[in-house]
Amino acid sequence: MPGLAIITEACIDVKDRACVDVCPVQCIYEFNLDNNALYSEVEAGSGVTENTHQPNPAAIGVFEDSILYVNTDECTSCTACYQPDVCPVGAIYSEEHVPDGSSKSHYNPKDPNKGHDHTFFIQHSRDVFAD
Repeated sequence: MPGLAIITEACIDVKDRACVDVCPVQCIYEFNLDNNALYSEVEAGSGVTENTHQPNPAAIGVFEDSILYVNTDECTSCTACYQPDVCPVGAIYSEEHVPDGSSKSHYNPKDPNKGHDHTFFIQHSRDVFAD
């Protein structure tokens, strides 16, 4: 489906969560290390869980809880989260507009794929959700 939201490297260690507030279907998730689950909130910071999913251990291990994740199976391509005035660090793109190019961040030191271009996040968004 054109327009699926993809969160990229600028979100790492930022997780502003403005995207969570504008998402009409709560398809943007955080990873909780304590209970090993991905969860979405009704509203950012509300503490009220909307949905949960089990993570794929290999995929979640790359960034763990340092980034937000879009469940691409739940995303409706509404475009709300990747409007220019939403994410303060410009981390979200529509799938067909994710820029390629070298990563500027150093990822999880155990990640054998360091230096991915942004397009890495397209497949990673799909891989992180196990169920």
